[in-house]
Amino acid sequence: MLPYDFLIKGGRIVDPANDRDFIGDLAIKGSKIEKVEEEIDYRLARQIINAENKVVMPGIIDTHAHPYKPGIEGAGYKMLIKAGVTTVVDFQGPAENIIREIGEYGCGLNIAILEGIFPGQGLEKNEATKAELKKLIANALDKGAIGVKIIGGHYPLTPETTYNIIHLTNDLGGYVGFHVGTTKTGSNILGLEEAIQLAEGRPLHIAHVNAYCRGLVEEPLSELQRAMKLLKNSPNIISESHLAPYNGCDGRIDENGLPKSHVTRNCLKALGYEVSREGMEKAMLDGYAGVYALVGSEMTYLFGEEAVKRWKEEKTIVGTCFPVNLRYSALVCAMEKDDAGNFVVDAISSDGGAIPRNFILSYGILLIKFGGLTFKEFVQKVSWTPAKMLGLENKGHLSPGADADVIVVNPDNGDVEEVLSNGQVCMASHIVFELPGKVLTTSRGVQNLKKNQVPYEVIDLSKSLYLKGKGERKRESVIN
Repeated sequence: MLPYDFLIKGGRIVDPANDRDFIGDLAIKGSKIEKVEEEIDYRLARQIINAENKVVMPGIIDTHAHPYKPGIEGAGYKMLIKAGVTTVVDFQGPAENIIREIGEYGCGLNIAILEGIFPGQGLEKNEATKAELKKLIANALDKGAIGVKIIGGHYPLTPETTYNIIHLTNDLGGYVGFHVGTTKTGSNILGLEEAIQLAEGRPLHIAHVNAYCRGLVEEPLSELQRAMKLLKNSPNIISESHLAPYNGCDGRIDENGLPKSHVTRNCLKALGYEVSREGMEKAMLDGYAGVYALVGSEMTYLFGEEAVKRWKEEKTIVGTCFPVNLRYSALVCAMEKDDAGNFVVDAISSDGGAIPRNFILSYGILLIKFGGLTFKEFVQKVSWTPAKMLGLENKGHLSPGADADVIVVNPDNGDVEEVLSNGQVCMASHIVFELPGKVLTTSRGVQNLKKNQVPYEVIDLSKSLYLKGKGERKRESVIN
């Protein structure tokens, strides 16, 4: 019997965790990486993957995405795999929906879930008692989520309720993601400042930092300076940013004729559109607002009359988008370092999945060509540091014994050619295979996942950068 199941041969192996960037071979046996060397005999493997002139890197760990969306037949999972993602943090849930469909649509993805808490999902109003919140958070953890997400920018809660969610979740050993904003501030630089104040030094994951530097309060460059200074001085905060020009919003209109999402309202205001059903329709007809919808087997953007038609057919229950993410905000958040040489914003995410902006690689390659990041720095921001953010000690690197989460990438355009997750081929020649996914959970979620016969892996958040913080961090260290 041959010692290796797969041999990825002749590729440029980029692995910042082990300070490696060289042309070589990588062997896989079962679910693990077996060997990484300059030359491994091809006769020792059952299957050969030719990676000549390609980059071999750890699978992307997307720390903020939305693989689930109702009624799209698993398109979000497939789109993430095609984009080179092998592990993802779902930033809304609901957990029971992902658990229900991950066996059919998971495509081999490893998924950690943050259960969204907002009016309409868990809450009736924008405030709740501590007892109500504690019960809600505990229920999310018991279902299999690793924590919760506060969707303050879109559906703001009171500062007191937001404060209590952050602190109660930490007390229960869970993970908190925050799209900043409360009834007092908003999805802007003031909301970012408030979020850090509300955390009071406790662990907190700030979502898409670039989204708070759109010039809603001051000039965007001034907001960027404020944001970078805040994060440099907050070792309890971990964060990510994305590279996409379009945001993602809720297209629903409420009983008063207003967009339900406060971000949608702000996007309409930004270019002088009326904040109403009529204003939303005009923004679509003008090509400013768009709708994302399932077309064929993938989600895509629709604009103009096509967008309005879909929006009305679905009774406004659609995802919408606006081109409000500034390019230089994306660049600064991706590239900025502190005086010790550490990245200020820890990771690059997509905020994609079922939202068609899975641009980590395709735009990241352009950033590398621009000279903003080296390839090793890019892999650090999309694989190695995200693994540490979640305490995934066996992911994000290409060490012997690590999980065989490996992708083969065309360095000219960021096109993903092969994806292996836990040693399984999830995609080859752009064909995504029907495989079950796996839920990454804490020990609290095991009973429910077993009951529902869902593949799972228990992770230890006590080992995560999220809980350990960055106060003692020097320059990024390599694995011994």
